[in-house]
Amino acid sequence: MPKIERGAFLYLVLFLLCFALAGCEGEKTSGPRNPEYENLKIVVEGDLEEPREITVGEMRALPRKELNASLTRTTGLLEEFKAAGPTVKDVLEYLGIDYQDYKGIGFTGRDNYYCLVTPEIMAERELILAITIDGDSELPEELQPARLCVQGEHGPYWVKMVDRIVLYEEIPEKDITSVWVFKNLAEGIEPYPYEYYGSKDDAIELAQIFSRFDNVDSKAFFTMKSADGFKKNEAINMVSQRYYIKVTGEDAPVNMAPNIKLGMNVAHIAWFSTNEDAAIFPEEIVQLTGEQQAGAQKGISLQAILEEVGLFDLEEKQFEVIGTDGNSVKVSGQELNKGLLLINADGTYPVIWQEGAGHKSVDNLLRIRSI
Repeated sequence: MPKIERGAFLYLVLFLLCFALAGCEGEKTSGPRNPEYENLKIVVEGDLEEPREITVGEMRALPRKELNASLTRTTGLLEEFKAAGPTVKDVLEYLGIDYQDYKGIGFTGRDNYYCLVTPEIMAERELILAITIDGDSELPEELQPARLCVQGEHGPYWVKMVDRIVLYEEIPEKDITSVWVFKNLAEGIEPYPYEYYGSKDDAIELAQIFSRFDNVDSKAFFTMKSADGFKKNEAINMVSQRYYIKVTGEDAPVNMAPNIKLGMNVAHIAWFSTNEDAAIFPEEIVQLTGEQQAGAQKGISLQAILEEVGLFDLEEKQFEVIGTDGNSVKVSGQELNKGLLLINADGTYPVIWQEGAGHKSVDNLLRIRSI
């Protein structure tokens, strides 16, 4: 073979080899795929006439999205990896379901960990079900069948082992009528010693807290917000048993449950709410509301607290500010900005009023309720 032709032939071989390698670079394969993994199913249910399901193999045939995934766990640890898989929108479309018809989507893992993705996140983020991570086409067992990836959201949204998707046509509106100070609300409940990173700390079971609320709708959603602004939603039925708020020790207050892996918790909870009730942790919520001055003292505006947890049109309502001793003060919504919640070193939370308000102080706040 002449030298020129031989050189051209070698260039062609090298080009084809590089092309083949480039095509395989994104996904490592070594022979046939594992049929056991490829046949794993994700069930889609909820507001549908009947459940539907899709296998990993079927998802692999859908358009593939690649992502340089980056998430921050609630511990502050940064986790980075390369992920690939179909979008949730494409998965639903494959099953004959219109993504736009739903206001919320719940994702549940094989370990029963659950997370609700709200309409805001559905509109702003692309939800990807990763079935390839760091080039490996078969996920490790602790991630199978798929991992939800929500770039831009904290770790609790990155559900592992997704095997069930729940669709919600509507998310029930909250109508908060009572706001409680959690510590005083939980008075008399025996704490459970919950182990967290090697220490046993006091934790309060949510079921016992719910029993003290006036009305908890099982179809509503449980919402938590941390002091750094992170918000997470759960279905009420997912938090009604063996679900705790750890109130002492590292990261407290923090949500705890057997199916919540460490690092997926919501640390430094500022408040949480059900359909009608909210409970606050004053030492944390102040990071969201800021403080106001009243003479020589600083406190949290009652108006700011109620607005932060989701009460609106305050000026049109009347409220009762109730202390742990049963004494109370009735005020209009327009006067709430004159009331300040103090955080005392002795663990009490008095309410004082700015000069001229004409209301008596409350020694230790239990509850503010709409009347």
